[in-house]
Amino acid sequence: MQDISLELKRTQIEILKVIDRICRDHDIKYSLFYGSLLGAVRHQGIIPWDDDLDICMSREDYNRFTRIWSNVNPQGYILQNKENSRAFSEAFTKIRKDHTCFLQKGERANAYHNGIFVDIFPIDRLPNGKMKRFVFKLNCKLYQLFTRELVPSKINTIAGAIFSILLLCTPHFCRMGLREKLLKKITKYNSNTALETVNITTKAFLETPFSSTMLNNYTELDFSNEKFMCYEEWDDCLTRIYGDYMQLPPEEERVWKHHPIIIDFSHNYDELENAK
Repeated sequence: MQDISLELKRTQIEILKVIDRICRDHDIKYSLFYGSLLGAVRHQGIIPWDDDLDICMSREDYNRFTRIWSNVNPQGYILQNKENSRAFSEAFTKIRKDHTCFLQKGERANAYHNGIFVDIFPIDRLPNGKMKRFVFKLNCKLYQLFTRELVPSKINTIAGAIFSILLLCTPHFCRMGLREKLLKKITKYNSNTALETVNITTKAFLETPFSSTMLNNYTELDFSNEKFMCYEEWDDCLTRIYGDYMQLPPEEERVWKHHPIIIDFSHNYDELENAK
């Protein structure tokens, strides 16, 4: 398992270096995020028991990055999101390495590429005011619903029933259009740089807003013998997410959070199936 973990980290850093090169070449700002930012600060690399790598960008840079990627088209790597992989069920983007496999429990193996990945999250602006925030978060949850196209398992009975009815009453061919309309409502506040920032891609992330100035300034931190971009406000960012972030978790919590059932570093899922 130790060898697999080390090889996984090497592959993730390889993917991140491809992303970093494109961003620097096109003046796109990004930051290590969540556990990856924590890893940079506390471990100067990927957290030893972590199994993924996260970065984020402003929505504007996120959109620019996805457009530029299609022109640059780095060989051996795949940009994947809902727009180019309809069965994909996340409201953010993954960059995957081709000819690898990281098939997680519950994933559909033949629905889209399941290679080793780095997650890229877009960051938006959160409106002020109780009612505006209520509507904003409702739109975000509907956006998540029509992206996943299934009702989350961790949801109360009434909300689950309402979401189930919404999906049943919304034909598949209408859902992408609804997503676009919802995203326009969500992102209409992004021009107001005085507003707090937030990751809208999951219900849990919605509950952790960040400072209005988080996107303003960037630095570089050491990360697995490389240097990658991070917010200058990394301390405030990590404190909002984790509290006392320098405190190590209990031993029993130092485990992978994903549950891969297949990991392969030289074949994608189809190649493994065809070799049988």
